[in-house]
Amino acid sequence: MGRTLKLQLCATAAAVAALSAASTAQAADANDTAAATPSVSALQEIVVTARRREEDLQKVPVSVTTYSQTQLAEKHITDRDSLSDNTPSMIVITGGYPQEFAVFALRGQGPAFGSVPGVLSYFDDVTNPIGVDGRVGTYFDLAGVQVLAGPQGTLFGKNATGGNILFTPQAPTNSFGGYIQGEYGNYNDERVEGAINLPIIPDKVLVRVGADIGQRDGTTTDIGPNFPGRKYDNLNYSSSRLSVTLRPTDNLEIDTVGRYYASGTNGPGTVLTAINPTVVSTYDSIFPGLDTILAQQQARGVRQVSYDLPENSNTDYWQVINHATWKLNDNLQIKNIVSYSEFRFKYAYDYDATPFPLGGQSSTHFPTVSANAFTEELQLQGSALEKALSYTAGFYYDRETQGGMAGIEGYTTVPFILAIPPLEVLEAGGDTSRAIYGQATYDVGASVPALHGLSITGGLRYTWEASASWALLLIGPPATGGSASFAYPSYTFDVDYQIGTVAHAYVAVRDAYKSGGVNGQAPDDSPLHTFAPEKLADVEVGVKSQFELGTVPVRLNVDVYNGDYTNIQRTAPAFINGLVGNLNQNAAAGVVRGVEFSGAIVPIEGLTLTASYSHIYSAYTKLANAEVATVLQGAPFPYTPANKYSLTAVYERPLPDDIGTLSLSANYTDQSSFSTAQLNNAFLKSLPGYGLLNLGADLKNIKGTHVDLGVFVSNVTNKVYATGDQDLYNTPVGTLTLTYGDPRLYGLRLRYRFGS
Repeated sequence: MGRTLKLQLCATAAAVAALSAASTAQAADANDTAAATPSVSALQEIVVTARRREEDLQKVPVSVTTYSQTQLAEKHITDRDSLSDNTPSMIVITGGYPQEFAVFALRGQGPAFGSVPGVLSYFDDVTNPIGVDGRVGTYFDLAGVQVLAGPQGTLFGKNATGGNILFTPQAPTNSFGGYIQGEYGNYNDERVEGAINLPIIPDKVLVRVGADIGQRDGTTTDIGPNFPGRKYDNLNYSSSRLSVTLRPTDNLEIDTVGRYYASGTNGPGTVLTAINPTVVSTYDSIFPGLDTILAQQQARGVRQVSYDLPENSNTDYWQVINHATWKLNDNLQIKNIVSYSEFRFKYAYDYDATPFPLGGQSSTHFPTVSANAFTEELQLQGSALEKALSYTAGFYYDRETQGGMAGIEGYTTVPFILAIPPLEVLEAGGDTSRAIYGQATYDVGASVPALHGLSITGGLRYTWEASASWALLLIGPPATGGSASFAYPSYTFDVDYQIGTVAHAYVAVRDAYKSGGVNGQAPDDSPLHTFAPEKLADVEVGVKSQFELGTVPVRLNVDVYNGDYTNIQRTAPAFINGLVGNLNQNAAAGVVRGVEFSGAIVPIEGLTLTASYSHIYSAYTKLANAEVATVLQGAPFPYTPANKYSLTAVYERPLPDDIGTLSLSANYTDQSSFSTAQLNNAFLKSLPGYGLLNLGADLKNIKGTHVDLGVFVSNVTNKVYATGDQDLYNTPVGTLTLTYGDPRLYGLRLRYRFGS
């Protein structure tokens, strides 16, 4: 792979040279070709906030994948899975749990047991590590979605080794207007969404209200004997937002967003895929028919199941976010971002996906994953040296608390279930993070004309974290747990160069961390009582270009990266008081490297073709000790599909007689197999790859009435594909279950836009 990366770097350098030559030639021939060549504006400028200020995507030294509200509809992106399918180097990890537990992994950086995820979501500039954003109900009335790939360790709220996902809601405007949209599809899919913008006092008091409500029958059916007819993988949600903008003076703006989300479903339709013969021989006499259960499931297929636990998944969440921006002068502003949220979650799911109580987990009396979160960020943004220098500096604080009776969970697992009721565990804890940061970009060319187009960016952040967690087995020994604190710097350094008018090249060097934590079962004086933060340091080289190939507008972006991954957190065996137990440890070091490409072309008027591709290579380079080697030697590196690509075609054409504008879209995504296993004793080494085709057709602005009518089909070929697994084959439970993606879904959308 080292040779491959060198070739990729050489290819990138060659691209830079070629684009520089193209820029020179185009500048010389500009007058001759202006009349015959469609403007590059056929590919609209994309504004991103990857560096906490608005910039042109093509001039930002960060790998960013963006989606406008229109693109979300064209690609039928409505949940985490569909967002991941269309994003290079990204996958979603479900693990057989309810969808609410799903998390993103990006460039091989995914979940780590006992710490924050490697990829963090932000809604309106506020991070939410509990995973509300990205699920169904997130994507209505958005200004857009941005996926920032690679370590994010300086400018954003928390360190993220894999990247950030930014969900930006539509802000109130000075124009009255809005929309309402209804959808109906198979499996009784019924959804209504809409928004209205109200300029109460123009330029002074602006209000926007939006909501999205939907339900759909489950795609997986329980055949009994315990819960005949119960439907899993269903939808039942409501999501609403209220945004208010106040401008008491010309220099002060106060933006407040309040939102509420609720869902209640029957949980995931996980499917028994393998069962350990040892478990069958041990418990068949206690659970008659266990020996035939796998054959029966295989005969039924993946859309019919039989459970012993009444699965459910219920979420209740609300959040208030306030941005106050005070513009001191043309070169300096202060922004304060404060938020508070409460999250309540109650669930039950069946580990083994059989009608027998081999294993399961549920809330017993109260909502379980119950967290209250407070964040505060004070930010200074400005420019100096006649705007050649732009900078951002600030202070960040967050606190997440969990505890009381809201932490009780019940666990059902053999052999304990044969003698005692489900084990009940009371859990409590909290996390606090503080940081100071600063980052500046200097336009060297503004001072040195010979270096026109050259910019340098440097950023530094220092973070202090504290974490505490406790667990008490209600019928057993004293509580276990403890607390830990960590402090570390993170940095970024970028050099980027504008090549004429057609390309932007950059080199970025940066690092970020994933929080450490506590092993409560280890004694306080043990070196294994805590585990340190992970660290990912990488170097990324990229070229972003937008030019004309003959008469055809083209956008082409490519980057290669190499990541040095240390203090990797894995669950591995260790001696505790003379006994062997599994603890979270800084078990290994590794490397993650790859290449990403995205491009767009407009070959004829009205037709836009886009494509993306990513390749990831990953491997462990060092194991911490002999005990770790027993479970990691030869283990797959998780969350890294070697290859992934997406192809989209959109064709728009006005129809005669003012019938409207016809828009046709086709989107195909494909990814290779990948592993979710973190240890070498996993029964399932990897999930198979899959490809999905989605189609859509819309007639917009029918007869000038602001009415749009559309049809959509997702998973056109009705592909059966697994999105997650729960591998308990080599445990006392003895089962492997898979979670599957949606079957073919289709429906109609009717949208009405009103106002200006």
